[in-house]
Amino acid sequence: MFLNSDVQPIVLVCAADNNYAMPLTVTVRSAVANLKKNHQIALYVLDGGITEANKRRISKSFNKEQVSISWIQPDNAVFENLVLTRHLTLTCYYRLLITEYLPKEFHKAIYLDTDMVVTGDLAELWAIDMGDNYALAVQDDVELYVGMSEGLKNYREVGISPDEKYFNSGLLVINLDKWRSEDIGKKVLEYIKQNREYVRNDQDGLNAVLAGKWGELHPKWNQMPKIHEYSSWKDSPFTEDIYNELQHNPCIIHFTNSPKPWYAGLREECKHPKKHLFFQYLDMTDWSGWRDTIWRRFWRKFMKVTSLTTSKL
Repeated sequence: MFLNSDVQPIVLVCAADNNYAMPLTVTVRSAVANLKKNHQIALYVLDGGITEANKRRISKSFNKEQVSISWIQPDNAVFENLVLTRHLTLTCYYRLLITEYLPKEFHKAIYLDTDMVVTGDLAELWAIDMGDNYALAVQDDVELYVGMSEGLKNYREVGISPDEKYFNSGLLVINLDKWRSEDIGKKVLEYIKQNREYVRNDQDGLNAVLAGKWGELHPKWNQMPKIHEYSSWKDSPFTEDIYNELQHNPCIIHFTNSPKPWYAGLREECKHPKKHLFFQYLDMTDWSGWRDTIWRRFWRKFMKVTSLTTSKL
């Protein structure tokens, strides 16, 4: 932790496995680059298997006087019997038990997904009054309300109004005191297990348990891709001023869709209009200059197939 600091650090939590070591670094580096005051970040990485070599690269990407890093390795046994897919790994569930990993003296924390680029000042988000809310979040860009959610089709049975707003959990400001006192993470895990036939991910579980208990942030704190599909504010669910600010002055850009900016596929590449920002901040890290290409991926795939074929001879 920091020495001789008069200002409490911003508590930032991210979760990643080794595949997301680099994107994690970009997310945090972008946050550091846009801190406008003398703020420090206490970074807690919920580690899903990041190699020691990549941990060193992550650490080298930050000034130790500005960013302290704590590596937390959750017990995967706690997360047994959960919904898992190619994109939904155990690491995605780690944030649910965030209160068990952070020091008791912390009362709130910012959680960020690792497919984000921060373009605003996290100190402004940190300063927002949480009131009695269990979390602060941004309404989802596709499933706007609980009644629109594929994972909460049983909303009547569990006693949730279909008119409750449905939030995207990629950005959360978490009230750690309330989560601790009411065991929110464990309640979400239990809800997911009891409603497996409906629930797709932890986001559904969070929305079920926190329905009516979360506060809505300005959407600029989690700009999702659908904003770029509207021809004007009149076609969007936003007022003109919010639409314009979200379009032109987002504070966090969330690359929710696939493929991600760092992935160059054989058939498709990321078309997000702001993907260049990912590489702008990437070049501020120990991965500076790294680029994936279609041919590079093709060559790796070719070498893998060749290796497997050779091994059978």
